[in-house]
Amino acid sequence: MKPRNILLALILPLVAAANVFAQQDIIVIDSLPVVYYSDGMRLAVEERYGEALEKFEKALEATPDHDPSLFEAANVLAERGELRRALEYSSRAVALDSENRWYKGQKGRLLLSLEMYDEAQALYEEMVADPDAFDPENHRMLAILYHTRGRTDDALGILDLVTTHTGKHPAIVELKRGILTDAGRMAEAVAETEEYVARTPYDEENRLVLAELYLYQGRDSLGMETIREVLSINPDNAEALSTLADLYMSKGQASLHFATLRQLFLLDEVPLADKIARFERLAANQSLYRRYFLDMSDLALVLTTHYPGRDEVIELYSDHLIRIGDAEGALSMLKSRLYRENPRLETFLQVMEIETWLGRADSVTMYSDRALALYPDEQRIYMLRSSAEQYLGRMKQARRTLDRALKVATNDSLRSEIYGAIGTLWHEEGNLRKTFAAYEKALRYDSNNVLVLNNYAYFLAVEERDLDRALGMASRAVKLRENDSTFLDTYAWVLYRLARFAEAKKVMQQALPLDRDGGSPELLIHYGDILYALGDEFMASIYWKRARDAGYEPAREIEERLTRIK
Repeated sequence: MKPRNILLALILPLVAAANVFAQQDIIVIDSLPVVYYSDGMRLAVEERYGEALEKFEKALEATPDHDPSLFEAANVLAERGELRRALEYSSRAVALDSENRWYKGQKGRLLLSLEMYDEAQALYEEMVADPDAFDPENHRMLAILYHTRGRTDDALGILDLVTTHTGKHPAIVELKRGILTDAGRMAEAVAETEEYVARTPYDEENRLVLAELYLYQGRDSLGMETIREVLSINPDNAEALSTLADLYMSKGQASLHFATLRQLFLLDEVPLADKIARFERLAANQSLYRRYFLDMSDLALVLTTHYPGRDEVIELYSDHLIRIGDAEGALSMLKSRLYRENPRLETFLQVMEIETWLGRADSVTMYSDRALALYPDEQRIYMLRSSAEQYLGRMKQARRTLDRALKVATNDSLRSEIYGAIGTLWHEEGNLRKTFAAYEKALRYDSNNVLVLNNYAYFLAVEERDLDRALGMASRAVKLRENDSTFLDTYAWVLYRLARFAEAKKVMQQALPLDRDGGSPELLIHYGDILYALGDEFMASIYWKRARDAGYEPAREIEERLTRIK
């Protein structure tokens, strides 16, 4: 585990750190700028920056050398992202009062934000050199500058100087550790952190950082022991639990991993979105899900118990039920959510997708009617409804539904998807001219529509038309979606039609192991045809028989092929 790189975190909020209003004592004699300045300060505190800037500008019109207004105007401009202009005002303030550390600090941070490192370094070196104005923040900023410019030893020397004056300050310790880590001087970073942890035994954050440093060094036992020390101080330290859970999983200690995740999922301070994201990452690993489905069930139950009634948790749990084979249980849970006021679109979509998967097309159309009454401009509803109507053989209705989807489509990607679906409908009806016309429109809207590229290439190959173009489309589809057995099969079939049999065989040898079904009859018969073309009749017959056993239709085509060999 790589230790956290804190340098960016320390450098990025530079301007924000300067935006503190009224931090210096100001004596103003002229009453007019005082009034405008006071109004500007009030507006700035209320974050009404445009109005505040107008007041500061009026103060400066009355008294151009009113340095407090220059300073605050620079702060406002920085908040608005106008850094160049902010620097101009800040520089004028410094010129008027070169002894004011607030003014000089603001200018230094603006120079850093604008990546004007030479000027920033010169200014910070000037401030650090003043023995009567010791400010650890200036030393810290100069150390960051030195390190980012390759002067790591000088940076460390500056920080050691601060430590001599003030002792071990947490911000200085953090920066020094970050510099050492960034420079690859891990042993020194560990030693620095160990020393600080020894001085502050109840500091959870630095002890956890020490654990991460140990883990990065490969000292896993020591890292785990240190994480447990953090948890002995605070059993609900979310970061420690998260790190420990990951460590257990990396060690293959699944039971401890899930037990630790359970603790983490029970903590209110951890956002629900983070818990769901972690659950989904685990769920994406199908082999892990199958092996530890009881533990995954427990985590899902923890969430449903801890967040009763939350839609995103209900949807997570229904997905879990589907994964373990209880589609009806998932449907029952989701459908119960559709009878409350303002049901969520995602719940409708999940119900329709499950009903589609179960082959209950009439139910899909019924729920799509309810969904469209609430979400008439949602293209996904139309797509699911069209698929159901196609399943029911209602081709004209399916096309009308897709035409309605086109009217609500909001971008070219969606339009391409819809025209692709229209093309597939026309192919179902045997109208190749309209199929190809729809696919052409789909590719005009999105030339990388991978499904259309694949289908168009395959249908051309079947018809033995425009095979060079088909090869280009199939090749593109394979590049856009790697390791897809269907797309590889199309690519191989186009090569076969071009009589490039040896190449086709190599591609099919990639496709077959990737076939999720483990025996797609189309892939098997294609491979048999390719082997037959190469003269390997024995292996061709084996794959043809496997295609027949896998349910290839029409079966007579298999028998005709086998007859050739006999």
